[in-house]
Amino acid sequence: MKKTPLTPSVLLLTLLAACGGGGGDNAGADDVDQGTAQAMSANSAVIPAESGEAASALLSTAQVVVGGGTASQTYTCPGGGTAVFTATGGSLASLANGMLDAGEVYNLTYTDCRGSAGAASLDGRATLTVLAAGSGTTEVATSTQGITVTLPQRVLTLDGASTLSRSVSVNGADTTTTDRWTAAQIELTSQRAARSSRYTLSAVDLTRSITTTNGVISARTGSGTHTMSAALPNGSWSVTTATQGAVSYDANGMPTQGAWTVTLPHNRLGISVVPGTLTVTVDHGPDGTIDHTWIFTTGTLAAEAG
Repeated sequence: MKKTPLTPSVLLLTLLAACGGGGGDNAGADDVDQGTAQAMSANSAVIPAESGEAASALLSTAQVVVGGGTASQTYTCPGGGTAVFTATGGSLASLANGMLDAGEVYNLTYTDCRGSAGAASLDGRATLTVLAAGSGTTEVATSTQGITVTLPQRVLTLDGASTLSRSVSVNGADTTTTDRWTAAQIELTSQRAARSSRYTLSAVDLTRSITTTNGVISARTGSGTHTMSAALPNGSWSVTTATQGAVSYDANGMPTQGAWTVTLPHNRLGISVVPGTLTVTVDHGPDGTIDHTWIFTTGTLAAEAG
């Protein structure tokens, strides 16, 4: 049989394939493909923000329960459900004033408790130690033992210790509440319909700010860093995420404007979002060169996350 000689271009491609390819990044098995990039982008966009929302709900609901209830007596929560709490530390006067004061420790048990109509629902136990309070600021150390927080898109279960600092400022009709959530490690389970995913959040330092105008949310932003290890139905991975300035979110917790980076051992993802669209770039190596660019709709990410 007569053999067809290789053309120079085919010969070059053959040699490059034998040597592992012609890309300057030495692309290989550790490179991020489109499906993995979509999963990482979706989860980095949604899960940390909603975890911060769940942590904020712990403090908000505790403030409502302590303000309206009496220690060791079942309290009917304003949005439904019940709660019971015990209080130690502080003085007799401070424990009876219906406020969180420095030095007080609250052990709370929630049963489908909502601090207001439409607010997140809490089930389970939490301990809050008040580190500081006064002049529009509150700081608490939290410890949760399998507490579940029901949000509009998913149910989150949190285990671990963290610190939450809150400041509130009022300017005319606008009230801005800023929460900073820090933790060495939080074990997290996300349940969305029949889908269950597990995460470990570590080195958490997340800030969220919500502005209401005449009681209606008019702005919502988030920023910060964390490392997230995910065990999902479609794969497992670990990434470190840092926002590039503040990221804006809509009322459902989906990002609408901003950018952040996702760092892996051999790749770096750059993620930017505008209303309705999220763009993901991948730098293999990383060496500063963009090797892939993918565009997703935020609706697609909402379905992918968790």
